[in-house]
Amino acid sequence: MTARDLEREGSHSAHAELGEQIRSQRLAKNGEGAPSAVHVAPAAVGLRAIAELMQALADQGIRYCHWKSNLRLAVSLDGRTDLDLLVDRRDALRFRALLLEHDVKPVLAPPGKRYPGLEDYLGFDAESGRMFHLHVHYQLVLGEQFVKNYRLPLEERFLASARLRDGVMVPAPELELIVLTLRALLKYRDRDVVKDVLTIRSPGIPEPILEEVHYLLAQTTTEQVERMLDAVAGAVPADVVQEALRLLTESPRAGYRLFDLRRRTRQALRPLQRTSRLRASITYLRELWSRRNTFLRFAPARGMTSAQGGLSFALVGADGAGKSTLSALLAEWLGWKLDVHAHYLGSKQPSRRSRALYIVFRMARRSQRHAGQWFGERSLPAKALASLRDALLGVYHISIGWDRKARYQAGTKQALSGSIVLYDRFPLEAISSDAGFRMLDGPQISSNGNGSGLIMSGLAAAEERLYRRMRPPDILFVLDVNPEVALQRKPDHERSAVEAKSRAIGELAAMSSDALSEFRLVHVDAGQPLDAVLRRLKAQIWKAL
Repeated sequence: MTARDLEREGSHSAHAELGEQIRSQRLAKNGEGAPSAVHVAPAAVGLRAIAELMQALADQGIRYCHWKSNLRLAVSLDGRTDLDLLVDRRDALRFRALLLEHDVKPVLAPPGKRYPGLEDYLGFDAESGRMFHLHVHYQLVLGEQFVKNYRLPLEERFLASARLRDGVMVPAPELELIVLTLRALLKYRDRDVVKDVLTIRSPGIPEPILEEVHYLLAQTTTEQVERMLDAVAGAVPADVVQEALRLLTESPRAGYRLFDLRRRTRQALRPLQRTSRLRASITYLRELWSRRNTFLRFAPARGMTSAQGGLSFALVGADGAGKSTLSALLAEWLGWKLDVHAHYLGSKQPSRRSRALYIVFRMARRSQRHAGQWFGERSLPAKALASLRDALLGVYHISIGWDRKARYQAGTKQALSGSIVLYDRFPLEAISSDAGFRMLDGPQISSNGNGSGLIMSGLAAAEERLYRRMRPPDILFVLDVNPEVALQRKPDHERSAVEAKSRAIGELAAMSSDALSEFRLVHVDAGQPLDAVLRRLKAQIWKAL
């Protein structure tokens, strides 16, 4: 028996196994029996959370298949690119319930990327700390970018042809190849014609698609493709697909011929289009324009958002706790798919206004020193310049407060719009006006002993009112680190300041989160290795989403 015969025999066996599963499932729906679970061997590659989810789908008898890009299935199982699952819409409710059991969360695609029959979900693999993205299709909707204007009624064909591969159900290669060819033609743009005709820049049909075509051709035979085309002739233009496959393998940059095939494809699929050609073109051009010309839009292109709404998180801690490093890593992790905004609420990124005020303050401080040297510290010019110096420092601190409030307000609006917001540091005046807490990016005028006198008292009161308007985030991560560890990480910092901030963080960590009605407080041991701290934060954020 040849290798090809063995492959066909294995494929037929897999189809028979799936057929038995489908028959049992239909009997159960008709009240004639219960579906038998099909055991799926764990995938040799990929995230454990994905493997467990695929096994659960098989155990529950939910009909699905990973319907496209199976050349890169191993990459998808590793969570590095999307998993495109076609699910029998009759199993939709059970499928969603199963996702809920596995803590896979629904998310909303950004405007311009929402299509009928499509849902988005994000999962989390605790073992690796990585997320994975599920594109869940209940209908085969495809077409040009930003539009997806055609629905192919081939869902049952895909599901009935599915077979096991690496613990995941995948469709027959000839069926995947036919739809891939149509997808490639529908995505072929006018400017791709120009590129191919002039043989400039990259090919109009991207190399990854050509790789998929060759990969799928190696998995099947010409006869099997032709038989499948005959079976789906009512929905798919068989002659166009056959000609396109020859072209993609022999002359993939034949621009005029590909352009003509695109025209014929659109004409053949016209009864299956969701909207008119004119409206589809307008939608495509509008979305393309908005992405290429960000200065004309009210907001930048957004990622996905949680279906439960936005959330804000803040990281506070003493020097050496790793606040900025962890904030950057969390923003990168969440920003893989979600719409994330990170805001620094410390004092090391002042606005131009604050920088200018600090320069004026330094000038006043230097003038006061010179006046003290020339006329004496108790002289009238030295006292006047000292009062001016203190007032300018107070105004500078208020300006820093305005900087923080502006970033805080921007984050608040973003969270209300559904985004995830990360605050690197957060003023704690809304929690407590304790002097120790004020060392953690809180009001500074009265804390520095400059709050005496009519002018300074007024400035201090204004600064405190400013900070009290900044309400706590939804979740406050308290990064607690031993002063000795902090000094090892930040050897240039003063020991007394580090110890004082560490005491304040210890007091904050000891506060009962039950007593704080507006937000949750999560204590994190930041003295652990970075990877361990990051895993703890990821798990807590995922729990909150």
